[in-house]
Amino acid sequence: MTILLTVNTAPYGSEGPYNALRLAEALAAAGSTVEVFLMGDGVHMARSGQQPGEAHASLERMLRSALEQDVRVACCATCCRARGLAANDLIEGVQVATIHDLAEAVERCERTLSF
Repeated sequence: MTILLTVNTAPYGSEGPYNALRLAEALAAAGSTVEVFLMGDGVHMARSGQQPGEAHASLERMLRSALEQDVRVACCATCCRARGLAANDLIEGVQVATIHDLAEAVERCERTLSF
């Protein structure tokens, strides 16, 4: 099965992004093809060099782990630009994409979940 997870919420502001990555890893481990598309404040999940401290799990570490499991991760270019994020600010392996890329992913994937 192919599954698209979209994340619109800021990292560390709620458990949504954390749960999205937990689900992405579990689905990939079960053999599903998983894509993650980060939009809005969710693009901050892909920022390299995060230091959440002990109060939170490192979403950067989780995102890197998902990438190692062949989870495709993309960030909305418009959302990144609006938040001052450049491609070199992002975790290696995260793609910068457009709303048209998201539209193609929605059509390609059998299920879409939003966090």
